[in-house]
Amino acid sequence: MPSHVYFDFFGTLVDYDPSIHPAGYNAPFEFARRAGAGVNARDCDRLWDRAWAELDGQAQRSERECSMQQIATRYWQLLGAPGIAEGEISRLVEEYLQAWSARIVPAPAVGECLAQLSTAGHHLAVVSNTHHRLLVPRLLARFGLDEHISDVFTSIELGWRKPNARIFQAALDRHGITPAEAAFVGDNWVADIEGPRRLGMAAFYVGPATARRPAITLAQLPRLLRHS
Repeated sequence: MPSHVYFDFFGTLVDYDPSIHPAGYNAPFEFARRAGAGVNARDCDRLWDRAWAELDGQAQRSERECSMQQIATRYWQLLGAPGIAEGEISRLVEEYLQAWSARIVPAPAVGECLAQLSTAGHHLAVVSNTHHRLLVPRLLARFGLDEHISDVFTSIELGWRKPNARIFQAALDRHGITPAEAAFVGDNWVADIEGPRRLGMAAFYVGPATARRPAITLAQLPRLLRHS
């Protein structure tokens, strides 16, 4: 039975809308208005898409993470806006993330799953791809999941994104364990299943099931780990 269980975050411990245009508040457009760019909301959406595609696409290819600050700065460059007040880029990032995360909710049975695993003596941690250092810890606290999660490892802090072996190895090294002593749980087959398995970790898939990718639920996980 694995002593350590590592969880992906988005799509695994929480349910979310992966769209880069959150409903309710258009932070890139509000930033453009404050910057005096003189562009409409549709053009702002197009330029935000372009900034995101350039930097996130490069990160996917290289497996080196990019930050929200870099994406927001690239968006400002594409706007061709005049000088902006100090702190406006950071304000854009905070407003965007607030809108983007507003509708995130805990995944079904997540609290019960984590409580059972913690009671059984498993060391629980999160290993997540994210463009912002504080986003995952904030959401863990918001939903009370930090009660059971001992550590958070993020791509933006470690520099490498899943499925790169370095991000998994960093967690293993921090805890002083071998891959055989760990299990990974996630919803992305390449990042969360193939990545850990290449390193020798057990992996449990909680994403959409297919004939070749059978899935489990978080409610089933404690029992499956007891028999692994």
